[in-house]
Amino acid sequence: MTFSEYASNLSPFISFGKSEHEYFTELVGNFVQDAAMDSCKLLKRKPDTKYRYIKGDRTIQPKDAQYLYDHRDKSKFSNWVWERMDESDSYDNVVAWLDSLSIASDDPSTACADIFESIVLDIINSTPTTQAAQEAEIDLKLIDDIQKKIKSLPRPTNVSVPKVATQDEQKYIDELYLAYGDAEGMDPFSEDDLSSFPDYSDDLEDRRIDFYAAETIRRGVLELKGSSLTGQFDVLKDETYNGVKDTARRTHTNGYERMLAVMEQAVIAPVTNYILSASPYWISGKIKKGVCHHLVNDGKLTWIRRRKKQ
Repeated sequence: MTFSEYASNLSPFISFGKSEHEYFTELVGNFVQDAAMDSCKLLKRKPDTKYRYIKGDRTIQPKDAQYLYDHRDKSKFSNWVWERMDESDSYDNVVAWLDSLSIASDDPSTACADIFESIVLDIINSTPTTQAAQEAEIDLKLIDDIQKKIKSLPRPTNVSVPKVATQDEQKYIDELYLAYGDAEGMDPFSEDDLSSFPDYSDDLEDRRIDFYAAETIRRGVLELKGSSLTGQFDVLKDETYNGVKDTARRTHTNGYERMLAVMEQAVIAPVTNYILSASPYWISGKIKKGVCHHLVNDGKLTWIRRRKKQ
């Protein structure tokens, strides 16, 4: 039996409805000698950690269990359990629980103290491999729970592409014009030239769709509740930039080819630290390519190499 199972089974009868971290403090505090309580590190843990001990999301380490065993006061603990049983009129319930464990005792409070002691000894005698395996299992479960919650996130509200480019788009669009002009040997290249180059006109339309796919995510994370998620678009930008910057630095035939190569790399570049990537609604090839245009707006990416002025 684990500590969490023990604590949870006894909770209805001796916790008096207190919070998990308060219940943990009473369980451990009444097992430890009075003179040793001030030096007991388990009792000084944060409320959230104590909560995890009760829930089984975190295991008591052997060194902490050794302290409990070396400074145990089973009489103090059994007296406390007896008082709680008496106050809550739960004597029969505790006896029934012990019976389910095939433990027969004239004094259920003493039996509870013996079980606690055996649990502490089991923790002390557990091998590091066992402890590591338990911690790994807990971590994997936590990760799985987080991923399931992220996958259940609703689709972000789509930001439609306006017919006329906004001021926020001007910088990345100007950079695209430079890339088009570089490919055609034209300086300058402007919106007026698009009619003569339908391929670039189609390209610009696609780039704007990508930009707003990323803009949908930028606005979407701001609308999510929870401060831990509001910075995820910045994480996505950082991850994308780290994935494409080497491609952008390589030599390319012209700026347009550089832009295309970066977009191809962006689609396949991993964005591991962007936790919302677990949801198909919050990541896609279009979104990643759109992030590159946001990086152009930020001045981190350019399609044309510029020489420094002397």
